[in-house]
Amino acid sequence: MPRIPDASPQASGQGRAATDPLAGIAARLGAARPRLTRLARLRGVPADQAEDLAQETLLTAWRTLDRLRDPDRFDAWLDGILRNHCRRRAVALADEAAPLSALDAFDAPSDEPDPLDELTHQELTSLIDAALGHLRENARQALELRYLAELPSDEVAARLGLSLNALDARLSRARRQLRETLGGPLRERAIEFGLALAPADEHGWRDTCLWCHRCGQARLDGILEDAPDGGGRMLLRCPRCWREQGLIETDIPSMSALRGLKSFRPAYKRLIAVALDCLSVALEGEGRCVMCGASMRAYVARGDDLEQRDEPRSAYPGHYYVVAPCARCGAAARSSAASIAALGDPALRGFMAERLRWIIEPETLSAYDGAPAIRFGLYDIATGERLIYFADPETLRLRGVHHA
Repeated sequence: MPRIPDASPQASGQGRAATDPLAGIAARLGAARPRLTRLARLRGVPADQAEDLAQETLLTAWRTLDRLRDPDRFDAWLDGILRNHCRRRAVALADEAAPLSALDAFDAPSDEPDPLDELTHQELTSLIDAALGHLRENARQALELRYLAELPSDEVAARLGLSLNALDARLSRARRQLRETLGGPLRERAIEFGLALAPADEHGWRDTCLWCHRCGQARLDGILEDAPDGGGRMLLRCPRCWREQGLIETDIPSMSALRGLKSFRPAYKRLIAVALDCLSVALEGEGRCVMCGASMRAYVARGDDLEQRDEPRSAYPGHYYVVAPCARCGAAARSSAASIAALGDPALRGFMAERLRWIIEPETLSAYDGAPAIRFGLYDIATGERLIYFADPETLRLRGVHHA
């Protein structure tokens, strides 16, 4: 695939960008590639395709520069092009799936994440093993080869004597059977894995499968329900931290992204994706409020500094947060800076995704390679593994990651 023209000093001559407008545009396009790749991943594009989609966005922008009416909205213009490419990709994938059974169109609604996609490999292995006796032979065989043996689709299809389309259809039906099993004979296991709701207490709180990432000593309690305005409401609290400090971990009165979700794990993942999409973009330029869509910017602050900025008190004063107040609707989006910074690195993302009881260690303002940086740490209670990483205190761009 062709690349955006190189506008580095070595390729174009020192100072050329200052006198050549096209060189300056090329430099801005090149600098936007990591952000666009990250946004593509947030929209569900696989890692091996996200960079290509970002590059395609940059090429489209290069060819259509005459359509940029407001240079101050350059990043927002690029984001719009990327969204269009993501939509076209989704339509193309839907068209490719059209020859399958019409029943399969109802197999995985967009607002109900597939349970298999919400589990780690270890959890998935345990769940399928428990479900083997409840699944039909051909469904069990397809799931075992594809998800437990982790064979590529073409090899599974060859072993089963199926075309790729037929294999996709069989896997789709197998996943539907698994969901039905989770709602019946394996409901207790589904609750254990966070794929169904546990019974609520008299105040509406339910047990979840999510561990507190601050103390690491207890699973979170949660409330997940429809909000009066049609959105989804979610509250999370650690019973241990609640007893000791009266702290609520998450309080979302209503958010359209949570509408229709029926279990905490996918709701929590959706919340993280929305926060990253909103806050990481707003840190580097113009972001959009998830509540009203208004333009807003974000900043990084320690929890004990938030009161001085007239923000709600932080649950954990010694930690850093990304905060984005909206002047239009008054909402103040906020997320852990440690999480936002970590999602920029595959090793850190994998650490958080594959482990259950990791905690965020105390954070300090430090230095890395002679420049100011926030020192973050993730620690896995089960294995004792620790990752230390450093990020820019204003943009949270990673500077370095180390195993400790």
